[in-house]
Amino acid sequence: MSATTTVILGGGFGGISAANSLRRLLTAEHEIVVIDESSRFHVGAGKTWIMLGERTYDQISQLRVALLAPGIRFVEAKVQNIGLSNRTVSLESGSLNWDFLVIALGADLNPARVPGLAEAAHTFYTVEGAQRLKVMLERFSGGDVAILIPRVPFKCPPAPYEAALLLHHAFESRGLAGKARLAIYTAEGAPMATAGPEMGQYIKGELAQRAIAFFPQRSASRVDGTAQRVVFEDGSEARYDLLIAIPPHEAPKVVRDSQFTNQSGWIPVDPQTLQVKQPPDAREVYAVGDVTIVPLPGRYKPEIGLSLPKAGVFAEAHGRIVAHQIAAGILGRTPDEAFDGKGYCYLETGAKRAVKADGSFFELPHPVMQKRTPDEAQFRDKLDWVERLLRPTR
Repeated sequence: MSATTTVILGGGFGGISAANSLRRLLTAEHEIVVIDESSRFHVGAGKTWIMLGERTYDQISQLRVALLAPGIRFVEAKVQNIGLSNRTVSLESGSLNWDFLVIALGADLNPARVPGLAEAAHTFYTVEGAQRLKVMLERFSGGDVAILIPRVPFKCPPAPYEAALLLHHAFESRGLAGKARLAIYTAEGAPMATAGPEMGQYIKGELAQRAIAFFPQRSASRVDGTAQRVVFEDGSEARYDLLIAIPPHEAPKVVRDSQFTNQSGWIPVDPQTLQVKQPPDAREVYAVGDVTIVPLPGRYKPEIGLSLPKAGVFAEAHGRIVAHQIAAGILGRTPDEAFDGKGYCYLETGAKRAVKADGSFFELPHPVMQKRTPDEAQFRDKLDWVERLLRPTR
């Protein structure tokens, strides 16, 4: 095949992985372009560290150009439109043509989906939010802390529970034991439901040991910031002195406008190749990471379907698979790799301890996730993982 151009929308876990993997597989005449509206990449798992004052933004981030291999072009711009018929991507100034397209735009946060949430709640799901929450926590002297998960799905399923455990440790270290009361209110039926009942019971046990209250199946209908209360769809309420929320997630507007999403609100893809399934003219188009929905073959309850969790490790794996799919198409070969549904996550439990859980999500009759006892070695593993992600390639 003659020279091609692969355009990758988004420079997060999946976009960087796809670009670097593809660069290794193709010769230089095949152009690879990564587009992102920010010049810096950051590891989302580090935002709880910002919240607690243990790291700065610079310490959990890196310039995207430093993470991309030589021979990859980076464009700092916001994607305005995706054209399928003419195979173009429109930016603020000009457009780019593509032969292969990878959508790695992640998930947008939209607190406005719950009335009153944006005005009343703090969050650590953005860098700016974590920085503001750090200041608030430094001033906090006690009271009811509510951690609210108003909608599913959301990226990094362990994060709200990790935050609760870390906050409990931080409050104890500051002498606020008994003065700061933590509670989690979630729309989920159980913590990390896709990981299975054993993992859910483990997390609930960790919360109970610390007297962190857990209230499942609580979908928030609105937040009354004046009265400092959350009102749920079942009519119940929760009072708070400090509200920390995981904002509702949704696919970016440019993706929805291009009709890539289905009734789930996310991009349906082939579970093994990550090829986009709709619209019909979406040829040579792939999607990776949080913007996708990947149904799982197994389930714990016959009536409840499951989908792959939204997490950076899966986006990174998706990127590698897509690179092999595209390279095989360009080189006229049969693809030799497919996504296997395997990944892992870290859950910090406080006092520089963590647990790493390994998951195999395509297993039958249901996904399988295995963990170990939290210890300092697994915490160091997490630190090493973050350091690897931020290590420059040039």
